[in-house]
Amino acid sequence: MDFDEINRRSVEAVFQPIVSLENGDILGYEAFTRIDGECVSGIFKELDDRNKIWDLEKLCRKAILKTAAMMGIHRRIFINVYPCAEECSGSHQDYTKGLFERYRIDPRNIVLELTEGLQSEKEKILSDIMMLYRQHGFKVALDNVGRAYSGLESICSLNPDYIKLDKDIIRGIETNPIRQSMIKSLVSFSSDSGIGLTAVGVETSQELDTLLTLGVRFAQGDFIAEVSLAPQKVSPAAYSRIIAYQKNLAVLRGKSAAEAKKAVGSKKKASNIQVAKELQGATDPSLVSGRKIGELAAPGITVFSDMPVTDLMSLFHTNDNCTIATVVDVDRRILGIMPRAFLSDLLGGQYGFGLNSRKLVKDIMIRDFITLDSSEAVEIAANKAMSRSEKSIYDPIVISENGIYLGIVTIKELLDSIVSVEVTERTREISRKNRLLQEQQIVHERDMRMAETVQKSFYPSKAPSTDEWDCAFYFRPMSSVSGDVYDFYYNKNGDFVGTGLFDVSGHGVASGLVGILSKYIAERTFMQGRKEPLETVARRFNEMLTKEKGMVENYLTGLFLRVKDNQVEYVNCGHTDVLVKTTDKSSKSEVSVLGGTDGAFRGMFLGMDGLLPSGCKTIEYHVEKDTYFLLYTDCLVESRNLAGDELGVERLQHIFGNAPASSSKKVLEYVLDIFGCFTEAVPLRDDLTVIVLKYKGK
Repeated sequence: MDFDEINRRSVEAVFQPIVSLENGDILGYEAFTRIDGECVSGIFKELDDRNKIWDLEKLCRKAILKTAAMMGIHRRIFINVYPCAEECSGSHQDYTKGLFERYRIDPRNIVLELTEGLQSEKEKILSDIMMLYRQHGFKVALDNVGRAYSGLESICSLNPDYIKLDKDIIRGIETNPIRQSMIKSLVSFSSDSGIGLTAVGVETSQELDTLLTLGVRFAQGDFIAEVSLAPQKVSPAAYSRIIAYQKNLAVLRGKSAAEAKKAVGSKKKASNIQVAKELQGATDPSLVSGRKIGELAAPGITVFSDMPVTDLMSLFHTNDNCTIATVVDVDRRILGIMPRAFLSDLLGGQYGFGLNSRKLVKDIMIRDFITLDSSEAVEIAANKAMSRSEKSIYDPIVISENGIYLGIVTIKELLDSIVSVEVTERTREISRKNRLLQEQQIVHERDMRMAETVQKSFYPSKAPSTDEWDCAFYFRPMSSVSGDVYDFYYNKNGDFVGTGLFDVSGHGVASGLVGILSKYIAERTFMQGRKEPLETVARRFNEMLTKEKGMVENYLTGLFLRVKDNQVEYVNCGHTDVLVKTTDKSSKSEVSVLGGTDGAFRGMFLGMDGLLPSGCKTIEYHVEKDTYFLLYTDCLVESRNLAGDELGVERLQHIFGNAPASSSKKVLEYVLDIFGCFTEAVPLRDDLTVIVLKYKGK
């Protein structure tokens, strides 16, 4: 064909994707040029004028780069370079670089693909020319490896970035063990050398499956995507097989679901929306929520229905952890399942192997099985799984999402999840209650501090001391707020006229607040009833307290003690006894219970029902000089030592009797010292209040 005639014809560029067999992504496109639909390689062979050969080469390169720029191709572009054209290019070596600048294409994305066989005497020339291209960022590929002169010698001489296996080597590779062995060697060689091994002319699913098994890194061919003017995406059939193989490989290598997903990558522009969904994988938390079975799905093993049974046998035989294979179509829709046990039973009989070994998976797969949607609740999924027949009850469960295969869940994982969820929920509930308790504790502590401040401001901080009476007291709350209430009463002249001691039931803020209320009411009723019997004062106090505290359940024990000259009046409402210590002329001390030990005078608790039992009677006592009174709350006699013994009233009487005949303060210190020795190392469990009154006489 005359070159002038070529110039008058239509020159167009077409492209075919080169796909990564590791993750299904497109590495780049091989560009071809056609003149009126005729492949340009034949025209090169017809031209014998070297200048015209170079002119045709320039025409082809311009068409490719112009079309690539128009199509917005930003991946690698493999451009066929004819050695004879490069040999005669002479001073035109910068022409290609100028085209890239004109069309704004990065030379680093260009792979110059040397075609046809190379004779050894020309390899040195081409090697030098390719070196010049490499200096500008171009990469080099060697085409048709395995045919003619394109062999190891050319690879070593040109040191290419890619080597492309000739399509005649790929044709029927699934049935040719010699070619498979050769490709295995090239896979190892290219991996060690950092060269991208690419299979050309892949036209069937069997060829693609074999190349995947052999570990070839890249591939192109009509089964993957056909040659076209506009760059094509990878066909769903090819893409799904690549993804399925890599996921199976990741699972068989013991990777987690997340690692398996990472191993096959994430395809951003899938040609099939269902394939794109599948790529997101079982571990994408955005696809499931709450206690859903989809959260547990692991990738699992998938096979196509046209897989030979013998290949499935080999898969199970070489992978002990694989117990089930899910049969899917190219869109990942579930067609059936093939449990290992089922296949073993099928092939294990007398004629089983002979009858079934030559079949395809679709001929023997189980079509009646349970598949659950990923949105199914874990508990419901467990019930459905356990409702299967006894023979298949422990088989893994197949999980789908919108009809597309997602993964499998083993029974162990399902049951472990249910237990784990129950534990998690219980832990969450306990944590929630703990938070509530902590919040309540904060509020409680705040209220306690407030009540403590208020209580301290209400209670006397100093004991009375007059010409006739010497007083001392000790007050120690178990916590910051006490249920013990004590007070000293004075007339208008400031003279000491009596005391009150009460013990509110319970502890904490409520007890402290009732105590403050009791102190106020007790003082008012005591002072208003100074001319009335103390039992009347106690009854009025009880009525007012019951009314004021309303529905609050706390009750009180308590006593009033009123002094006038050398007379003492005393009333007890369910409280501990008051001890009296007297000294005769021989300085012998005697301790007794004020009012007697029978307790007939003692009334019941205060604040219960507004009525004081009739048993509450006023005790009158004539006081001699140097008489001591000991008032206390029940903590003093009910506290225990390490042996578990209570101090008790009898032991307290003995302690009180042995106290030195000194000031009320000294007597109090003595009693507390002995009490401390008795209860040493045992924490007190109640509020403690002790009051000592000494009548000094007139």
